[in-house]
Amino acid sequence: VCLAASCSVWLCEAQTEFKRVAEENVTLPCHHRLGLLEQGSLDIEWLLHISETVQKAVITYSGGRVYDDLNEEQKGRVSFTSNFLAGDASLQIISLQSSDAGKYICKVKNAGQYEWARITLKVVEKPSKPKCWLEGEMLEGKELSLQCRSASGTAPISYRWQRISEEDERAEPLPPNSRVNISNPGQVLLKNLTGTSTGLYQCVATNEAGRESCELQVTVQHAQNIGMIAGAVCGVVVGLSLLCLVVRLTIRRKEKKRYEEEEAPNEIR
Repeated sequence: VCLAASCSVWLCEAQTEFKRVAEENVTLPCHHRLGLLEQGSLDIEWLLHISETVQKAVITYSGGRVYDDLNEEQKGRVSFTSNFLAGDASLQIISLQSSDAGKYICKVKNAGQYEWARITLKVVEKPSKPKCWLEGEMLEGKELSLQCRSASGTAPISYRWQRISEEDERAEPLPPNSRVNISNPGQVLLKNLTGTSTGLYQCVATNEAGRESCELQVTVQHAQNIGMIAGAVCGVVVGLSLLCLVVRLTIRRKEKKRYEEEEAPNEIR
């Protein structure tokens, strides 16, 4: 929208909105016609609107020089994308961060004439790699809780559990004995564990910016096997204890015999 404020002053304003994913690059457009006038008096200024009373300078052109180190948080990541003197004062921001989000204002001034653009930039972050963990015992007949959570990312973040086929690594439905926590979809309860509950489970965290996942291996052990293993362990412990006892008795017997042999000559004397 351009309005003629007087015979010599034009006020031009364009408003738009951009949404980008963190770590990507973005170009915020700002085009003007004031470079056709005297270039020595051309001023270009990009501002980041923080609040109603606070603005930060992002990059400026004044007195024939570009100043691109005005904002410490954006230092080294901002630049003019093209020939700003010829009319393209678009701003490029690389490696976007969440702190780059906000309302940007491009102001161009020359010979008493002004043009500007207002742009809203939204930066969304994909979920951080979620953490997966187990709660419970991986024993036949028991219950096991699979849990998953991302520490950061733009809300809302949705969670979905699935089982991964060992043959072709395709996603499979959860076993029939599983229950998803409605109030906390990042949690799945595997009830009455059986051998069919064994497998690789994957949690996928998703939002509008992207997705990340983590995996858990579930190996259900039979109670009979646990008893056999426990019995074997106990047998080994008992065997080692007996062996230590035999060795100790043997050593004591040898020491006693040596003592008796040494005392015999003394008694004869």
